[in-house]
Amino acid sequence: MAGKYDFDFAQGATFNRTIVIKDDVGDPLDLTGNSLAGQIRTTAQSNTIAGEFVFVIVDAVAGICSWKMPSADSALVPAQQCVYDVELTQANGDIVRILEGFVNVTANVTR
Repeated sequence: MAGKYDFDFAQGATFNRTIVIKDDVGDPLDLTGNSLAGQIRTTAQSNTIAGEFVFVIVDAVAGICSWKMPSADSALVPAQQCVYDVELTQANGDIVRILEGFVNVTANVTR
């Protein structure tokens, strides 16, 4: 089951977080051979991607990765409440949703 995490997102600003992916008992998940992907959409049913995150695995054994979106890309995300999820593609090809929630996008004033 995916973890739930709602957050605020500043349109036009660089989004940058470091996260630790953990297993069901709270231990760091070994990310060796795995990859991550995540998208923002205005609704879960929308066919249009409002924004796409970039993930870089920093320390695979410790489950640490960076979670980013450049400012030029975040500027295109509409200022409203959106939805997102993050999926882990395992080395065997299985895809597991690990995180999901709402993104409250605040409008960019300085452009």
